[in-house]
Amino acid sequence: MLHPFFVACLALVIAHTSLSTAAAQAAPDALAPARQHFLHQEYGAASASYQRGLKQTPGKPRDYYQAAQAAARNHEPKRALDWLTQAVAKGYFSEEQLRTEEDFASLASQPAWPRLLTQARTKQQQHEAAFDPALVALLKKIQYQDQQYRLEAKAAERKYGINAPQIDQAMQQQGRVDIRLAQQVDSLIARHGYPGRSLVGEYQKGAAFFVIQHNPDEKYLPLLTAAADKKELAWSSVAIFIDRIKKGRGEPQVYGSQFNGQADGHYLLQPIEDEPQVDVRRAKVGLPPLAEYLQQWGIAYQVPTATHNPNPPTLYAPSAAAPVAAAREASAVELIGSYEALKAQVRYPAAAQAQQVRGKVTLQLRIDPAGVPQDVVVVKGLGYGCDEEAVRVMRAARYQNPAGQEHEIRVSLPFPYVPAPVEQ
Repeated sequence: MLHPFFVACLALVIAHTSLSTAAAQAAPDALAPARQHFLHQEYGAASASYQRGLKQTPGKPRDYYQAAQAAARNHEPKRALDWLTQAVAKGYFSEEQLRTEEDFASLASQPAWPRLLTQARTKQQQHEAAFDPALVALLKKIQYQDQQYRLEAKAAERKYGINAPQIDQAMQQQGRVDIRLAQQVDSLIARHGYPGRSLVGEYQKGAAFFVIQHNPDEKYLPLLTAAADKKELAWSSVAIFIDRIKKGRGEPQVYGSQFNGQADGHYLLQPIEDEPQVDVRRAKVGLPPLAEYLQQWGIAYQVPTATHNPNPPTLYAPSAAAPVAAAREASAVELIGSYEALKAQVRYPAAAQAQQVRGKVTLQLRIDPAGVPQDVVVVKGLGYGCDEEAVRVMRAARYQNPAGQEHEIRVSLPFPYVPAPVEQ
């Protein structure tokens, strides 16, 4: 089972790159068999199916990219390079993305590989020449720093396993970086609005969003939906953000993107509102059918009808909406140290102090089987740096979790923190 952090990230990446899949489903889809073979890691069959399908149907950039992945995995370097060249010509794939794609590692020794990288680099340079170079450079830097320690954590998981301490060490470093990046993005938004396609182009339009989604605060929702409506940002990304906000509120999700990993390696799907219509909603925002999406995690699923749900009840996570259930979840884990000591770690941000901001930041989080907080979400924030500080404190907390199961809890942290009086 993947580490919960990488489940969340990969879900977002899949959504961010699934537009071609969903769009193709509006018409008879000659590429559907190829995608199914790819999902099942049947790379030889996928490559052959893509070869047939792309002759019948002009594919989207993502189709050619995935076809290249299948061919590379099937040890067909020439075919992989041909398809990848078309993907770069038709879409917006950076040199860095090609270099870091694990599926293309075997292509680096091919004579045509340097030429393809040059093609990708030149196209990006020409595309971004029309935009403010300082702003583009800043977004590139933000995007790099947003992924720096996450990639180290991913490498540690591959090398040492899901519970490796190196993962937590890398993510603690990333957590400190995330706070600074969130402040940078807030500053950019205050000056420019959302820095999307019209400001920084296709390659960097999602950079600010990826920072925001690591700490999904409701305050960003109007900004992101407006940006998506103007095509500044992919609606598929905003859809997953909406689901994470809904999950944080303890409400049913809308698009079916959220599920929890269990200690036994299984996943539990968060409840979905009006579930029989979930694929209709997903198609409208450019997401593939839910069954296809969940299949990537080994989750067997069928969309229910209005009168029958063929999925077993054990597929779904218990609803987090009921206060009694939330209290029961909270009692199943115990903070290592006191909550008074936890609150004492809260630093009152200078911006909040200057504005005399007072109150509490409420967070929703998931305690994993090892007692480590995951998916820390601001449910009710204060702004002025308080939200980021609360997230920092909770990410560093540790819990006793004797049952070894995942638990959803809510915690409120005060700003400023005032120690309780000592009785004389």
